[in-house]
Amino acid sequence: MDISQNIKNDFISSPLGSFSEQLAQAKIFRQKIRALKDEEIEKLKSQGNICENWSEIMVAPDFTTERIHYNIFRGKLVLPHFFGSVLTPGGVSVPTGIYRSTLGECIIENSHIQDVSIMSGVIVSAGATLQNIGSFIASGITSFGTGRSIAVGSEMGGRSFRINADISWDLCTQLILNPENTELQESYDNFMDDWKLTNQHNMCFVGKAVALCNTNIVRNVWIGDNARIDGAAKLRNAVIYSSLEFPTEVFDGVILEGAQVQEGSKVHSFAQVRDSIMFKQSRAGRNALISSSLIGSFAHLEEAEITSSLVGPLTQMHHQSLLIGALWPQGRGNVGYGANVGSNHTGKMADQELFAGEGMFFGLGCSVKFPTDFAQAPYSIIATDVCTDSQKMTFPFALVCKPLQRPSGINANLNEIIPGWQFAYNAFALERNFFKYSQRVKSPDFVFEKNIFNPELAQLVLNALIALKKAPLKDIYTNDDIPGLGSNFMRASTLQNAINSYEKYLEHFGITGAMEILEKQTLKNIKRSTLTNVKRIFQGDLLKDIYELVEFPQKTSALVRRHRTLERQWQEQIKISQERDAIKGREIFSDYDATHPPQTDFIQWCKDRYERERKRCNTMLNALKLTRKND
Repeated sequence: MDISQNIKNDFISSPLGSFSEQLAQAKIFRQKIRALKDEEIEKLKSQGNICENWSEIMVAPDFTTERIHYNIFRGKLVLPHFFGSVLTPGGVSVPTGIYRSTLGECIIENSHIQDVSIMSGVIVSAGATLQNIGSFIASGITSFGTGRSIAVGSEMGGRSFRINADISWDLCTQLILNPENTELQESYDNFMDDWKLTNQHNMCFVGKAVALCNTNIVRNVWIGDNARIDGAAKLRNAVIYSSLEFPTEVFDGVILEGAQVQEGSKVHSFAQVRDSIMFKQSRAGRNALISSSLIGSFAHLEEAEITSSLVGPLTQMHHQSLLIGALWPQGRGNVGYGANVGSNHTGKMADQELFAGEGMFFGLGCSVKFPTDFAQAPYSIIATDVCTDSQKMTFPFALVCKPLQRPSGINANLNEIIPGWQFAYNAFALERNFFKYSQRVKSPDFVFEKNIFNPELAQLVLNALIALKKAPLKDIYTNDDIPGLGSNFMRASTLQNAINSYEKYLEHFGITGAMEILEKQTLKNIKRSTLTNVKRIFQGDLLKDIYELVEFPQKTSALVRRHRTLERQWQEQIKISQERDAIKGREIFSDYDATHPPQTDFIQWCKDRYERERKRCNTMLNALKLTRKND
């Protein structure tokens, strides 16, 4: 498998690719230039400017000297006609020009440069603001960190990956999760060899309307249009993409080294990002430490340490926690305070890794030992203070917790598992997550599932249900009895509840899928409701398999009514699970209601969703009635 020409074209047409092409063809800031006139040189000298060789300075035809004061010029320079003003990050308007700075080997457009101790080998676009910079240098030939190889998953290698700012999340996950696909790996490596050479330059770049201020060290960086960088500690070997629509922000003590940052991202408050990719509109802040990792779009990471990990979109880490060697491609999860998801060291070498399932929650103070595979247990919870042993767990919506009472004969290293718990008892948390995702995602280019009723998750639930239904009659089950329970045990009293939970989920998913198929049919094709016709609606292997295992209404109209009922019941489950927390809070705090106002936005979001489904069902029922009249 080769990486497609379309993907290669995306790289070539990217901001960095376009820059490299223009630089190669000498089209960067292509304009007529001339040497300084004698009177201009004298005027510049009178304004406190010093130059070793004035003949090396070239200027625009309409160049004037008024806005150049107290500078030192060394080597070749191209200067524009300065006019107008620009805004600093604080919103203060300042005139363009060069003031109290040392510049050499630079190409400058109409911009504001002030108090830069040394700037060498930099192209500065129009409208940029550069203030209070220690040093801004292109040190030799640089590719801005593009093409560096990092280890994701096992820190000892095996999933080596070469970072760049132009890769898509899909291609990224294909490469990391399929190391055995040597054809794909070699194709990407060969392309990256060429791409790195294409993007090697001896000049840094500052895009249009960039604000780069109060930053001490800037080395070998490429900064896209409209980026806002204020108070960073160090920028080295980095690509920072940005745009007018989605400006990237870097501020307050941040260190970026070997970082590839895509547009709309925010790195702030002493975060450090090294040899990593921050995908579109992701965030890192409050002392987060990110190294050799890939951070998906809209992920928010704060006060956390992330190493050699693939952290999927919309993942959240807001407290001090650890994530090492984690492969979490679908993301949408949460890591609580004190969680140690990083026991990748066997005492010999850091060669172990973790697969995490979509939407997983690692609770406060939990410890997860490696190697572990939770990929087939999406939306599961590792409860507070739980220490999990190495395992493969394949039951979605599971709660893994310490047993209140350990059955006799059960090893002390086994935790208790309750499959399906989240879906049965924690609807509020599940639905609120999707509400948060809908509020956070503002880009129309980022497509994600809007709820838990999707084919990938349904297939995993179906697999889990089949496994539970094959279970022998016992009081206590372990992985020997039901493969996929992992390093956990399950009580007999849990078994039927788990089966009921999974059947309810699959019924909801199945009817939702049947509704979509039903809506695509014309009125003439909707026949009177019989079992045969209902069965025919369940198209595709997944829906057919679910139909054979789960009981559904036998009439089409009853199927639609059942969908309406399930949607109403789901809303009731959300309210019940939310109210459960409120009841507990009122028992403890007398002012609970006063200090916990209703989440009106979320409540309205749930109401709107139910109302859409109710109207949808009523429309379908009316269509069915009309069809029966015409038959």
